[in-house]
Amino acid sequence: MRHLLAALAAAIVTFVWGFLAWAAVDIWGFAFSSAPGEEELLTAMSMSLPEEGTYYLPFMPEGFGSDPGDPEAAARDKDFEDRFRDGPTALIFFRPKGGEVMDPMELLRGFGIEFVAALLLACSLSAVQGGFVRRVAVGITIGIFAATATWGVTGNFFRLPLPFVLASWADVVIAWGLAAVVVAKILPSKVPAESAAA
Repeated sequence: MRHLLAALAAAIVTFVWGFLAWAAVDIWGFAFSSAPGEEELLTAMSMSLPEEGTYYLPFMPEGFGSDPGDPEAAARDKDFEDRFRDGPTALIFFRPKGGEVMDPMELLRGFGIEFVAALLLACSLSAVQGGFVRRVAVGITIGIFAATATWGVTGNFFRLPLPFVLASWADVVIAWGLAAVVVAKILPSKVPAESAAA
C-alpha cells in the first residue's frame, strides 16, 4: 500500500513538473525552432508522405553496403552516402490528422505512464538499504541513467540537435529526481540487519 501511495505522489510531482517545464520554466524554449514557410512544408509532407510514421531522410537503401561487387548497388550506395554527407538530413514524426492541443486523453495517458514508472521507481528504491539521503541519491542516479541511456544514445545516433537532447535529458533528470525525493520520503527506511542488531 505504501508503494502505491509513493507512486501516486511521485506521479503527481512529475506531472506537475511537466506542466511547469513547458509553461513556466520553459526549458524547451531553446530546443524548438519555428519553421519559415510552415504551411508549405506541411502541405508538401501531406502530399509526399504515404501514412503516419517516422521518416529518416535521406533513407538508407535496402542492402546498403552488402554487395560492393555489384556496380548498380555500389552506385546506389554512393548516391545515398553523397546525399547524406552533403545534407540536408531530417528525422520526421508525421501524423496526417490533427487533434486537440491539450487532449484530455493524452494527459490521462501521460499520467498513467508516469504512475507506472513511479511505481517501478518505488519498487526499486524500496530495495535500497539505508535512509532518505541514500535512497534519493540512488533515485537521482536512476534518473541520470535513464536520461543518458535514452536521450544520450538516441541523440548521438540520430544526430538530434544538441539543444533538444539537453532539454530532454534535463527534463528526465529533474522530473525523476523530484520523484525520488517523494518516494524516499514516503517509504520507510530500510536499515541493514547488522545495523539494527547493533
